[in-house]
Amino acid sequence: MKALIAIGTNCNQSDNALAVRETLGAMFGSDIRFTRFLKTRPEEGGDGYYINALAEIRTGMTLAQLKAWFKQFETSCGRNAEDSGDGFIPIDIDILQYGNHKYKERDWQRHYVQTLLKELRPDGRS
Repeated sequence: MKALIAIGTNCNQSDNALAVRETLGAMFGSDIRFTRFLKTRPEEGGDGYYINALAEIRTGMTLAQLKAWFKQFETSCGRNAEDSGDGFIPIDIDILQYGNHKYKERDWQRHYVQTLLKELRPDGRS
C-alpha cells in the first residue's frame, strides 16, 4: 500500500530532520521517497520556524500499524503531550494519504504541502 506522510519539527531542526530521514530510510529502505526539507513559519504565528518534508512510502503495514509505529517513533524522539501543548515539536509525522483515502484535509491546503507535493508527484496526481 502507498502512503503519503508529512514530517515536521520546530526544535533542534537539523538534527531531528537527519534522525527522521535516517530512521525512516532504514525502516522502509528503497520503499520511501523524500522531498527536501523546507523552512516554514508557524501557521498560527509565533516565533521560530519549522522544517517540513513529505515522503511517499510503499508498505505492507496496515494504517493502524503505521500510525502506531509513527507515534512510537515520535515519542522516542522526545515528543509528549505537555510539550506539544506548549508548541515544542521534536518530530511530527502525519499520514496524509493511505491508499486512496486522504486524511487531514486542512493539511493538504498548507503551502508547504502543495509545494513539496510537486516534487513527489510532478504529474499532479493525488
